Amino acid sequence: MADKEENEPTIAQDLVVTKYKMAGEMVNRVLNNLIKKCQPGESVINICELGDKLLLEETGKVFKREKEMKKGIAFPTCLSVNNCICHFSPLKSEPDYILKVGDMVKL
Repeated sequence: MADKEENEPTIAQDLVVTKYKMAGEMVNRVLNNLIKKCQPGESVINICELGDKLLLEETGKVFKREKEMKKGIAFPTCLSVNNCICHFSPLKSEPDYILKVGDMVKL
């Protein structure tokens, strides 16, 4: 087990920092697209699905040669509206919420 811990990448390595920066840039691009989508009449489920789709597209573009690297979404796209405090990512089986004028939205 000690050998495995010694080989684990840490934040002290430049490659790890670069990957975190790339992930931040990817998320910022996706967030900018989702902000534009948060308009009255839009479905919360559709916006969440779009966010997940865009994140998968972004992560699929990088590190294609590293077959063992895990890529993808660590946490689904969440859209908290009005009195919903956090982490609202509705399932298709749940009732959808359509954004209205004056809604407070947190991505």
